[in-house]
Amino acid sequence: MADRRPRPPLYLRIRGWVQLATALAVNALFLYDLRHICFPVLNCWACPAASFACPMGALQVSISAMRGALLLPFYVLGTILAVSAIIGRAMCGWLCPFGFLQDLLARLGRARHRMPRAMGYLKYAILIVLGVILPYLTFTPWFCEFCPQGALQGGIFQPLLYPELRDWIGNWWYLKMGILAAFVVAAIFVRRPFCHSFCALGAIFSLCNRFSLLRMHYNRDKCTDCLWCVRACPAGIDPRTDLESNACISCMECAKCPFDAIHVTTAFSCPGCRKSSEGEPW
Repeated sequence: MADRRPRPPLYLRIRGWVQLATALAVNALFLYDLRHICFPVLNCWACPAASFACPMGALQVSISAMRGALLLPFYVLGTILAVSAIIGRAMCGWLCPFGFLQDLLARLGRARHRMPRAMGYLKYAILIVLGVILPYLTFTPWFCEFCPQGALQGGIFQPLLYPELRDWIGNWWYLKMGILAAFVVAAIFVRRPFCHSFCALGAIFSLCNRFSLLRMHYNRDKCTDCLWCVRACPAGIDPRTDLESNACISCMECAKCPFDAIHVTTAFSCPGCRKSSEGEPW
């Protein structure tokens, strides 16, 4: 019998292409002169081809400068929060190159496991400790030192393109490669492990996730509890209960629900976004 499910709108079918286009655009060598501009995704500016600045790197440098020059990172932090207030964590689900890599790796092993929900709060501890406190005290961007995206783009491509740097490779480089390898392997079996529990930038984006202009609406009356949305979610959450939680990456995959129980809306047009039919706050 033919599948009579309605075809999702075009914008829900091109997410992979948008992710690919963004990964190429933020690493387009001919845009090198734009490296002083922050593009709000995790993309290491140590990459030889990087065309924009990484907001986490810029934020840590600004925080470090607060001790000597009393400079506050208003520009970087304000940009991140402004984007988050409009689209929540959609940058994570649609534009982040490392999120795209994890989605591709998940297809290799058909990743079905989920990170424990409580581990989602670990990214806030990482943000505070590695992204704020230690950079302020030591003038070192510690989150960048451990970031697997930095290891991928800077740690691998820099020595490949500049052989003179290979003499400087030491134990710290091998540690970063080990961290990268751990997340690569984990992403084959677990859905977006780095995004869920370790990404400091995602932690900042998630602060406005519940209150952003872009919303996802769940209609309990149309839901059949078929778990289609749970299987489709690349973040490994249950959209029926965790929609717009701090772990939701606003990828909108669940909006392809065959029963139209979840759809994309805005804060101005969705009266049911504040509360579910069971009275639970979203």
